[in-house]
Amino acid sequence: MSLRYPFQQPPGAGQTVSITPDIKWLRSPLPLSLNHINCYLLRDQNAAGEQGWCILDTGMNGDAAKQQWLDVIESQLEGDPITRVIVTHHHPDHVGLAGWLCDTLQVPLYTTETEYFYTRAFNTAPPQQPYWEVQRYFDQTGISETDRKALLANQDYNHLVSAVPAAFHRLKDGDRIQIGCQQWEAITTRGHAPEHLCLYCREQNILISGDQVLPKITSNVSVSPSQPADNPLQDWIEAHATMAARVPDSVLVLPAHQLPFYGLHARLQAVVDHHQERLSALLGLLQEPKTAQQITRELFNKPLDSFQNFLAVGEVVAHLHYLLQQGRAKRELVGHMYYYEPS
Repeated sequence: MSLRYPFQQPPGAGQTVSITPDIKWLRSPLPLSLNHINCYLLRDQNAAGEQGWCILDTGMNGDAAKQQWLDVIESQLEGDPITRVIVTHHHPDHVGLAGWLCDTLQVPLYTTETEYFYTRAFNTAPPQQPYWEVQRYFDQTGISETDRKALLANQDYNHLVSAVPAAFHRLKDGDRIQIGCQQWEAITTRGHAPEHLCLYCREQNILISGDQVLPKITSNVSVSPSQPADNPLQDWIEAHATMAARVPDSVLVLPAHQLPFYGLHARLQAVVDHHQERLSALLGLLQEPKTAQQITRELFNKPLDSFQNFLAVGEVVAHLHYLLQQGRAKRELVGHMYYYEPS
């Protein structure tokens, strides 16, 4: 697969790169191995018709990321105000500063309904005792007691996401959104998130893809304890077909991570091929019945902390559920744990 990267250097701290005269690209720092998220500014008008800039995705809540926004607003926007904030989905690197920005600047939040309420749900204090079906998920996957205690005690989402705005403006699949002089089409998908938002501008031939399409890495696709019977990999594969059908291959893709690129359809196919390879590799490990945790250790074959392991197990379960639906695998509940083997 050959992708083309028209912008070789990402913006520096407190700086932006002009993708077009109406689109600016900046990077917000992340305290992770993936140390950045791409955020975008789209030339816009406020309700009074005054020129300004719309923010698309915000970065995680934190002092460095806040300072980055203050520096950009002061030095990169020629004195024009922020008009609104649009968020692609509820993960902390995308929505983390939405509340702070909307409240500080007194501007509205735009996102999909499901992603807004997921953010609200995850941004509340966890229950004193984990729900019985959450405990059952951990039992059935084989995640250790040590790991589950660490996960259940974790309140990082509350720290990494500022207080969620008490109101939002709903964006739906197929909506035509006027941002400045340009019209953008909302395209929503499932798999990585329940109602992930992409924006496609036909006139500019640009797709703002969020985590739906990334040039070199693949987004996490997991079964979570809150939807233990879900089949997100099926949704994810269908989402790639949707994107290929609705967006031309010629677009410039502005992703949430790494560099803007050309080569959308090749990348979409490469991600689907990657998951098909993982499905084959997973089946190859099932020479004898194994739990999701056992499969994860063999498939990843490297040390994982409790949260990394949680994501990895969730992704393994997503692939197992896909295989179960296709009739290529079966499972048996032995004690409290599911054991999987080929059909």
